[in-house]
Amino acid sequence: MRVAMQGYSLAVEDGGHGTPVLLLHGFPMSSAAFAPIRPIVEREARLITIDLRGFGASDAPPGPYDMSSLADDVVRIADHFGLERFVLGGHSMGGYVAFRVAANHRHRLSGLVLIDTRAAGDTPEGAERRRAAIATIAGGGRDAFLGAFLPQLVAPATRGRQPELMDRLVAIAAGIPDHVLTGCLEGMAARPDSRGLLAGLDLAALVVHGAEDAVMPLDEARALALALPRGRFVEVPEAGHTPTLEQPQLVGEAIARFLAEQL
Repeated sequence: MRVAMQGYSLAVEDGGHGTPVLLLHGFPMSSAAFAPIRPIVEREARLITIDLRGFGASDAPPGPYDMSSLADDVVRIADHFGLERFVLGGHSMGGYVAFRVAANHRHRLSGLVLIDTRAAGDTPEGAERRRAAIATIAGGGRDAFLGAFLPQLVAPATRGRQPELMDRLVAIAAGIPDHVLTGCLEGMAARPDSRGLLAGLDLAALVVHGAEDAVMPLDEARALALALPRGRFVEVPEAGHTPTLEQPQLVGEAIARFLAEQL
């Protein structure tokens, strides 16, 4: 289905019954990242997945693509469905968006699911890498950027076990316009540090992280779970930065178990 925003619309999939759970995908992906875990999570919850603006089947307005603007879209989706409170989950960039929702709408959240993401802002070196990527894309080097970036999202074991997964990631990224890629890179580089929020997020929280994530260190994910008052940590073996695609059974079961036991 499509949900109207302010001058554009977003593609949303809604299924299952029970506790409402909204999941936000990472960069440069779409809600297709959650398709393999949907049947498992829907056994315990009502699952709503969103193609963030510019991604998947959603419209791609000129901007902005900062994390707070994307967070505003999420709250509008919740309002559209009449959800006073909901569990919010985010993978990678989706986690950055989730932290902005938590910063501005803490009272709406009944739980958090954080998948291969971090609360810290970019380091100066990380922000510079994003600016270099923006320059590459703006200079016509989109394919070069994606060709170097996408292989980092999956573990070597996954590439051997699921060689077709890289083709799926390439196909998802192929539909994303250049201005969305650069807008989100700029938005991620400029995002605020959210670590100051963590101690005040006294709600059920699950941190899921691929054991072989080459983008975000496993130790940082453990520290994130420890910093959350009610944080739980699940390490996903033989998975990199996209465990919902690499090990969907394990991730889906971890989320379903969390929802059944903690909410």
